Amino acid sequence: MKADFNFHEGTFLLHPFRADVWRKNAEPIAAVILSLARLIAEHEPVVLGVLPEMDKKIIQNSCGKARVSTMLYNDVWIRDSGAVPLNDRLIRFGFNAWGGEDGLYSDWAYDETVPVQMSELLNKPLSDCPLTLEGGNLLSNGNGTLICIKATVCNENRNPGIDSDAAEELLKQALGIEKVIWIDEGLAFDETGGHIDNLCAFADEKTLLLAWTDDPTSPQYDIVRRALNVLERECGAKGEQFDIVRVPLPSTFERTAEDSVGLETVSGSKARAIGEIIQPSYINFIFTNGAVIIPSFNDSADSEALSIFQKVFGDRKIIVFSSREIVLGGGGLHCITKNY
Repeated sequence: MKADFNFHEGTFLLHPFRADVWRKNAEPIAAVILSLARLIAEHEPVVLGVLPEMDKKIIQNSCGKARVSTMLYNDVWIRDSGAVPLNDRLIRFGFNAWGGEDGLYSDWAYDETVPVQMSELLNKPLSDCPLTLEGGNLLSNGNGTLICIKATVCNENRNPGIDSDAAEELLKQALGIEKVIWIDEGLAFDETGGHIDNLCAFADEKTLLLAWTDDPTSPQYDIVRRALNVLERECGAKGEQFDIVRVPLPSTFERTAEDSVGLETVSGSKARAIGEIIQPSYINFIFTNGAVIIPSFNDSADSEALSIFQKVFGDRKIIVFSSREIVLGGGGLHCITKNY
C-alpha cells in the first residue's frame, strides 16, 4: 500500500450538498472545497466529483485547474468511501456509512459505487477485500507497515465475528503489507468511532506524528498515552524503530447556533445539535507533491503546530488552510481527499 507521502498521480475531492450535514444549504463548505481543489491543483492533478444535477460549467469556472467529473455519492468523505490505491490497481473495501444501523446516515448506496467510479475514471483494475472499513483508518508507511484502530475494524457494526488476527490476514492479502500495528481506540468525539487519521500520521517511513495533550483533564489524555505506549513498543515491518513527534491537539469546541443555521433534521442521519463537542486535530492534514497542507482552527495551538510541521517537513512547502468548516461536518482535510 502506498504511503500518503509518496508521489501522487492526483487527488479526488467531491462537491458537498447534504443539508443535514452542512449548514446553510452546504454553501460555506462548498466554497471551502472549491478553494481546496484550486490549491491542490497547483501541485498535482485534481478530479472534483459533482452530482449529475449540479452545473458542471459553473463549478469548473470556480475550481481552477481541477477537472470536474460527474459522479454519484452520498457525501464528500471519499477518503473513507473511495478505493485504496496500490501502485498498479485499486482495492475496494465494504462501506456502510461508519457502522450501518449505528452509522451516520441510512442510505450509502451511491458511496458503495465510488470505488468502481474511481476505477473507471483512472482506468485502473479494481480488486475486492471482504472487510468493511474506511480509508481514514488505514495508515501505511509505504514500506510494509500498516497502523489501524482496532475498535472500528473489529467491531460488530462493521465486521461481525472478525477478530484482529483474521482482519490482519485479510489486510495483508489485500494491501501487500507485512505487518499490522493495532491501536485499540481513536480520539474521543470522533464520530467515525475512531480513525487513525485523527490520531497519528507517517511523515516518512519511520517518523510518526502523534496527536498529544499534557492536560490531565482532557478526555484524550489517557488515549494518546496508550497509543504512544504501543508505538514505542512496536517496530516497523523491517525492524525499524519509530521516531515519534508529538503534535498538540487544538482545543475542543461546542457547536454553536451559527454553526447550525439551516441544518436539516433527516430520519436516519446523525443529529448535529447545538452544544455538541467537536475535537479537531492537526494530524488530519494532507500531502501534495512538494507541499503539506495543514489545518488551522483559530486556536492557540495553531502556531506551535505550524512550527512542528515546518521542522519535520523541511523539504516541503507548508500551507495553512482554515478548516473549521470541515470539522463541523465530522471530518478533516484528510477525510475529504483521496490521493492515488
